[in-house]
Amino acid sequence: MRKRKVLTEKRRILLKTEHRAYNKRLRERYLHSAQLSFDDYVDYIDGYYKGSIQTQSVKRYSIPKVRETEEIPSLSAFKESATGVDWLKHKEKLEISKQYTVVPAYNKGPYMVVPVEELHTAGKKV
Repeated sequence: MRKRKVLTEKRRILLKTEHRAYNKRLRERYLHSAQLSFDDYVDYIDGYYKGSIQTQSVKRYSIPKVRETEEIPSLSAFKESATGVDWLKHKEKLEISKQYTVVPAYNKGPYMVVPVEELHTAGKKV
């Protein structure tokens, strides 16, 4: 390493104004924790500053533990699907809903459910 230069009074005054401006720029960018003291700033300008290195610990992956108790059965133990309706009931609902359709009422009010047979008069005042 090279030998440090002695700070003259003129250079100290110049560096103080630069130090204030440097810290102000950091505060404007919300980097308050990155501000330097005057001595650290002088070392930073001269190339001697060694910032503190902060490391984060690495989190290790752990296999999730499965609890096997009779009080809390798993979802796969049920015969119903995740929606709570078994396939036969769901199929029956689909067949029933195929017999009806939803159309706007004749007076532009709320929608109404109409059987497919009466679809030709839906939306008309009869």
